Amino acid sequence: MSEKDEIFERIHHVAYTVGDIDDYRPFFENVLGMTLVDYREMPEAGYDAAVYQVGETYIEVQEPQGHPEIEAFHEEHGNGLNHVAYEVNDLDVAVENFADQGIEPEWDEAILAPTFPGCKLLDMDVETSEGIYLQLVEELEN
Repeated sequence: MSEKDEIFERIHHVAYTVGDIDDYRPFFENVLGMTLVDYREMPEAGYDAAVYQVGETYIEVQEPQGHPEIEAFHEEHGNGLNHVAYEVNDLDVAVENFADQGIEPEWDEAILAPTFPGCKLLDMDVETSEGIYLQLVEELEN
C-alpha cells in the first residue's frame, strides 16, 4: 500500500476499560499528567467515560455499566487496553478497502459515537482481522 492509498488519517482514540473511573482518575491526571476534557455518564450506552487528550489523540477511559461487550472485556481481561480507534476520511471507502482484504464489519451499519459527538464509528470483525480489534471513526461535518 503506497502513501496515497493509506486508509487511516490518525489514531482517533485509545480506549481503556477499568472497573471504576474514579479510582483511575488520579493515575491519568496526576501520574500521567493528562487533563480531563470530558466526562460522560451514558446509561443508555451502558458505560461511563472519562476523556483525556494527548496531542491529536483522545484517551477514553471506560467504566462498564451494563454494556455487554465492555462488561465481557472487563470480566475476561480486567483493567486494561480495550481498543485503538483509527480515524478515516470516509467510512464507506475504508470498509470497501478492508473488504478487498477479507476484513468484514462487525455490525450492519455504523453508529453515532456515544463518547465522541459528531463522529460515527464501526467495529470490524476480529474473526476476519487476524484477531485485532479495529474500530474505524469518521468525523462528521457540522
